[in-house]
Amino acid sequence: MATQTIKRIDPVQYGKLMAILTAIVCLIGGIIMTLFAGLIMAMIPIGNAGALAAVGLIGGLITTVVLVIAGLIGGFISGVISAFIYNFVAGLVGGIKIDLE
Repeated sequence: MATQTIKRIDPVQYGKLMAILTAIVCLIGGIIMTLFAGLIMAMIPIGNAGALAAVGLIGGLITTVVLVIAGLIGGFISGVISAFIYNFVAGLVGGIKIDLE
């Protein structure tokens, strides 16, 4: 078993990875919120329940798109910052040791 040490992380590459992961989480959360928004709007006892449900679904879809875009941007920024911090700290105390089989 060989032990390797992660001494440095490429900030841009890690930012891209975090952007995609965060966008996926935002997409899943947005879909769940969209379904609940449509369900809640359909349960309102005034007016046309179908129209209210459609408004809830459309609003949820718009929110999902905004969440995914915000997740991409925020994930990239936080990933780049995290990689810079990791590289600084790893230079002081060493990196993460992993065992490769």
